[in-house]
Amino acid sequence: MESISSLLGRLHSAAAHGDFDEELFRALIDNSAHMNECEVVDFKRQPPAGSYEYSKLVRDLVALHNSYGGFLVFGVAETEKDRAFSVCGVPAGSIDISKIREQLKNHCGVDVRASISNISFGESSLEVVWVQKRNPAIPPLKFISNGPDAPNKGPSIKKGEIVFRRISNNAVAQRAEDYEFLYSERLAPTLSTQSFDATRLEPTDNNLPDRAVVCSNFVGRSENIAELWAWLGDDFSRVRLIAGEGGLGKTSLAYQFSEDVAKNRIKPYAKVVWLTAKAKQFIAAKNEYISQSRVDFIDANSLFKAIGLSLGLLEVDFDQLSSQELMRLALESCNIIPCFLVIDDVDSLSNADQLRVLEFGMRAPAGTKILLTTRVNFSYSPDNVLKLNGLQPGEYKSYVIGLRARYTLSQISDGKIEQLRSVSGGSPLYTDSLLRLERRGVLLDKSMVQWKDDKGLEVRKAALSREVAQLSREAKRTLFAVSTLRSCSYLELSQVVDYSEQTLGDALQELSGLFLISAPPISTESRYTVEPNTGLLVLEIAAALDIDHTALTAAAKKPRSDAIALTSQRRNSIVALAISEANAHARDGDGKAALDVIKAASRKLSKPNADLLLAEGRFSMKLSTPNLENASRSFSEAYKLGQRKPLLFSLWFESEIQRGAFEEARDISSNAIDHGLDKVAWLERKAQAHAAMANRAHSRFSNDAAIREIEAAITDLREAKMTSPSEIQKNRLGHLIRQAAELRQSLKRRT
Repeated sequence: MESISSLLGRLHSAAAHGDFDEELFRALIDNSAHMNECEVVDFKRQPPAGSYEYSKLVRDLVALHNSYGGFLVFGVAETEKDRAFSVCGVPAGSIDISKIREQLKNHCGVDVRASISNISFGESSLEVVWVQKRNPAIPPLKFISNGPDAPNKGPSIKKGEIVFRRISNNAVAQRAEDYEFLYSERLAPTLSTQSFDATRLEPTDNNLPDRAVVCSNFVGRSENIAELWAWLGDDFSRVRLIAGEGGLGKTSLAYQFSEDVAKNRIKPYAKVVWLTAKAKQFIAAKNEYISQSRVDFIDANSLFKAIGLSLGLLEVDFDQLSSQELMRLALESCNIIPCFLVIDDVDSLSNADQLRVLEFGMRAPAGTKILLTTRVNFSYSPDNVLKLNGLQPGEYKSYVIGLRARYTLSQISDGKIEQLRSVSGGSPLYTDSLLRLERRGVLLDKSMVQWKDDKGLEVRKAALSREVAQLSREAKRTLFAVSTLRSCSYLELSQVVDYSEQTLGDALQELSGLFLISAPPISTESRYTVEPNTGLLVLEIAAALDIDHTALTAAAKKPRSDAIALTSQRRNSIVALAISEANAHARDGDGKAALDVIKAASRKLSKPNADLLLAEGRFSMKLSTPNLENASRSFSEAYKLGQRKPLLFSLWFESEIQRGAFEEARDISSNAIDHGLDKVAWLERKAQAHAAMANRAHSRFSNDAAIREIEAAITDLREAKMTSPSEIQKNRLGHLIRQAAELRQSLKRRT
């Protein structure tokens, strides 16, 4: 008898490809243990009668279409709620497919492919309506009109709703996890490692900064993320502001969502562009702006220029242009290359320039979305503003637990966490400040009283001053240099502070031990960073550090013109241009030309480059006959040079799987988890590697070894399911666990 997992896999395949297999449905109906609803099958007792019931049928089809595709089976009655079903049959030809297609067009505005088949089942007949799975390149279908009303029931379809299939029921998209599922590829749950497509692992082209610089540990904000997903699907809204007081995580929220857009390769965006204004930074405690050392733009004109440069224009294109001409050129660039554009800290600009940014947003072309962060709403309608408040209780609790674990502080009661939330307003920044006070020896209760009585950031500044005062002079200079540079390599840092390797190493160890900087332990190519708000406060108290801060600031800016920095700048230019040109060849389907460009650029450099090595591995996998050995070698070398992009781990894992190096794939999964990547996703990949090892062991060695590997896979999947906050993901993992358990049982029977 066919297993449930095997039958489910066949149903998913039939739903995706539109293959009507009468024997498949007989297998589903014949066995009472199998006869149940799932993501791709919905049972109906009787055919629709009248417009209201036909519109409900259309709602069910759209839910399946937005998810995996699937089948509505008419003639099956529910005899026990969600548990038992029986065949009751319907008259053959009782469903009007033309009426279904007409209502689909009326309520969705587009044609959706659907068909009807009939099965004779003894003396009964079943009508099966199939609907196509939505192409990942097309946004989720949203209803554009209401359906008819029924007495005391309201409309069958509500305008603006996005419906989808959640396990065996339909749901309306509301939560962040709902939208992320809808914008994903919605792959059927399977432990197989054979459905490989390297292109689906690559995020949208982007210039997002290193996560460690912006939001190393994003927690919560699920409602805000869901609101941004809903905005993304609104064709009539080009711009959204994230507004709120300092310290609430506006930039972190914008970064997390931008990363989601890039990761899910949302259409029609050809690029995700991140631009931040750091020439002026508002400090709430002082109620004023302070100057910063690094900027992407400083006014509206430089913003428009930065947009154009990010989308492929050259410096010469902007020569002698007026303000209006600069805006027009930026708008034309967005029209040519649809982009998701983030403008961070827009309130660093003057009021007049903020209004020009507003004008730019209002004139932005279709296919462009603009997300801005600001402390104040400058003239935008409230409908276009996402007002950020403190973290919600559950999310705040998770944040505090994680932060206390990081600072090696003992856990506290839920009541104390709620008190902490009340004092800090749920602000991640203020909470971090309070816990750092505690870490320096101030009792938490005393810290909260002090925080209530004084300005929060003033307390943070005073606490940081006391903390920094205990540092060695070398550590103070190093901390100031990293705060000025924001992100730097070991070589860049050593050039600014001018210390020997031993002295700088001691200073870095002192700072990292106090969690004042992030000091990656691997290779001189890794980046040293400081938490953004800590960095701002370090610059603000520079005069009190008793160091040569003016000279250090000058030294940090000087490398832009010296020979060493010119070499670095030239190297970065070579890398960026080569990857851009290679991407163009890859989009044209010429993997060999893309690889040749990357290899030519590598020969121009005096030492290996981690980004080029990642690109070499990536394009090695895009050859007509993928060069998996070269890909694996390139990824390994890129990792040794400090490359930590999620794409590296994903492609590296796939290259090892495809060449049969399952042990290496398993180790890469563990490594990805250790580096803080998506734990649930990487536990699933690790389980896939174990399953592949089990199949190999069964065919070559012994069932005992195979059973050990499949049990390891089950352990990983169970941990993933316990870790996942998503109901959709938990259901998927539950299917995988059942697949693995059935494989284990099959192996045991053969022992």
